[in-house]
Amino acid sequence: MPSPDPNPSTASAREDEQEPLLSRTPPPELDDHTQPTAVAWVRHKARQAARPATTLLGVCLATACLAIGFYILYILYHLPAMLGALRGSEPRVEAVSLIDMTDDAVLFAADVEFPDWGHRAAQIPHLNSTIHHRGRMVGWLYASNLEITPQQKRLSLCEIFHIVDPEAMARLLSEAASSRRVTVDARARVSLSGFGKYLPTTSVHRELDIVLPPLPAINATIRDFVGPIADTLRGGVTAQATVKLELPALVSANVSPVLIDISYRSIVIAVAEVGPVAVYSSGVGDVPLKVNLKQIADSVHEAALADIIAKASTGEVFELVASGAGPQSYSTAPRWLRWALYNSEFAVRSDLLKLTHDFALPVQDMVKDLVVDKLYAYWSAEDSYKPWAGISARATIDIPNYSAANATFEIESLVPNLRLMDDEDQLPFAIVDTPSIPVELKQMAPLQFVVSCDYDRLGLRVVPGRELQFTRAMRRALADRHVALGVNGSLDIAMATSIGKIHIGALPVGAYIDWKFDASPAVETAANPSAEISVSRIHVADTTRDLISLEIGVNVNNPFTYGAFISDLALMVKYSGLHIATIGVKELSLSQGANDVTLYVDFHNYPNDPRQRMLFLEASSGKNVTVEIAGFPNCTSIQPLETSLREFVHRTTINTDSSSGPRMVTGSLPQVLREVVFRIFAMSAEATIVNPVSGAEVWLQVIEAIGYYKHDIPLGMLEYDFTSDGPKGLQLPFDRAVSTPRMPIVANETSIGWDVLRRAIGGTLDVDVFTNIQMQVGNAPLNFTVMGRNAPVKVRL
Repeated sequence: MPSPDPNPSTASAREDEQEPLLSRTPPPELDDHTQPTAVAWVRHKARQAARPATTLLGVCLATACLAIGFYILYILYHLPAMLGALRGSEPRVEAVSLIDMTDDAVLFAADVEFPDWGHRAAQIPHLNSTIHHRGRMVGWLYASNLEITPQQKRLSLCEIFHIVDPEAMARLLSEAASSRRVTVDARARVSLSGFGKYLPTTSVHRELDIVLPPLPAINATIRDFVGPIADTLRGGVTAQATVKLELPALVSANVSPVLIDISYRSIVIAVAEVGPVAVYSSGVGDVPLKVNLKQIADSVHEAALADIIAKASTGEVFELVASGAGPQSYSTAPRWLRWALYNSEFAVRSDLLKLTHDFALPVQDMVKDLVVDKLYAYWSAEDSYKPWAGISARATIDIPNYSAANATFEIESLVPNLRLMDDEDQLPFAIVDTPSIPVELKQMAPLQFVVSCDYDRLGLRVVPGRELQFTRAMRRALADRHVALGVNGSLDIAMATSIGKIHIGALPVGAYIDWKFDASPAVETAANPSAEISVSRIHVADTTRDLISLEIGVNVNNPFTYGAFISDLALMVKYSGLHIATIGVKELSLSQGANDVTLYVDFHNYPNDPRQRMLFLEASSGKNVTVEIAGFPNCTSIQPLETSLREFVHRTTINTDSSSGPRMVTGSLPQVLREVVFRIFAMSAEATIVNPVSGAEVWLQVIEAIGYYKHDIPLGMLEYDFTSDGPKGLQLPFDRAVSTPRMPIVANETSIGWDVLRRAIGGTLDVDVFTNIQMQVGNAPLNFTVMGRNAPVKVRL
């Protein structure tokens, strides 16, 4: 038996430890005198009872901490996968498809690529997202079973965005469209169990400030164009077409038709019906488009249209404003979309759309029935720097009407105000006079017009101090046959159209002309009628051995509607490098009808140069004669023209064959050889000659001739020296018929036969005569060779 503990407190503690938790017998009743002792007893019993409860609580807390620790370790274990998902979550939208829209939902699809996704898979079983804007809930989206793996990095979505508040949706879209920036409150509950079975569902709340990128350029091709057509229902004109869109991204969409008001300077000028839009997954789609250009309402409306036309014609960029028409005016689109468009404004720059067309109008043959009633030019020494022209003309412009257009378009008045610009310093050097009578364009039928002008005196005035540039431009045009200059100024246009009258006070005009004239072909044409030129008189003013100065009167019957007036002009004529003549006029006035012109000709005589003989031979035998027409110093007193013609050289070929068909110019010379008589028995010939040249004595000295039958059969040869009858030969007085002596003929071995001559007795025989002639004209000995074609020779016994 253990010995009692000497320490009373220890013994008392042991007794307490051995005491049961609950007494088997009830405690004794306590009176008021024993109350303090009872409270102490209860406290003592409570402390004894709390000791095992504290131990249990500690165990529970330890277990909970251990569980939390393990859960934290569980989260930490999956944290790399979630961080990896975040690092690789920079998405790239590959394609977007807007499938359908209603008043309360938008069905869309999208392919989102995560190119930098790591080696772990990620799953989001549930995603519930809501969008709020300006404190109002716009709508919500629910998605499930989203999964990305290293093998499948593309997420294909096909979801429905449920619209809760259409007004909030309309406000959100209009703010985004107008300012290209929008702030939304995005809230989402995301289940993370895809990363771990026991991960929780978390809430995400974030305010997003979204800046929309600028609108990309859109390639558009217009096809199936119809119009413009006068719209009897809505007024104005309407045109419709199908626009093929090529978007710069893989975007597809199906959008119901919408109405868009198109404004300029706050004036609604047109209403466009767009859609239904059908853009396929490749970003290419067709959009039906119908545009109604509204009737002009007032002067402000007219001024807006005039400004658009002026800027468009010069390529200047301008902006139109597009916004939705009134939501109550149509019902084809969802209500929130109609309100969003109505509250939005889209600035449309004229260079935003790159429009092309898949049809081309044949420009050739569009101008028909060109009639020039009058075309005259005037240039004199008194107005050296003020040439002018008068023109009256009209033409029909017939544009193929592929689009069934019937709108009215006429130009009631077009008055140019133009300046010519030097191509080197780009400063004006001349001003075109403003015509008193404007150009008009009348519409005869849809896309068929008659344009006419009647300029009585349209002048060109040099800018003071710019005479050098004026002269340089003229020299380049005349001497180099090269026009290089700028044209700018303005046009005053008054138009009458189906939408009303439009007046454009100063339509800017600017162009650069760089045009080189081709080498002129032979002067040979089938034009009809032709100008008739006849020599009425030839007067010799002076002669030396090497020069014959002539005054030649020419009658010109000009059937054409153009002419010219020019004073004091002379040009050189060269043949094979030989200066043949200098031809000039003191005053050339050529109008329609009969004209008398006096030419002053210095004929340079080369009696012993075979080229002079060859010139006369080619001209008389109907061959092409190539000559050079050239200017020289002081060839005119018109100063800029004189500078231009100093270096002017023009090579041209003249067809002298009168049997080659109609020509622009036909001419005739005075008849010199009146008659040739061939006497068979005497084998001689005699000729009757009339001299048309006055002012100098003319002597026929030597003649050598060979006759041909049918162009190539020689008949015989004639040689006669008239100086044997007199010291100077046979004199040919002015305008008197002179008969030559009988000149003997030496028959050729290849005679044509007596039967041919016998049949021709009493009649004529057409003979080609090749003739060398020596003459004396005043002091000038003149030698030349001619070929008389089909000369009528009388045959006598």
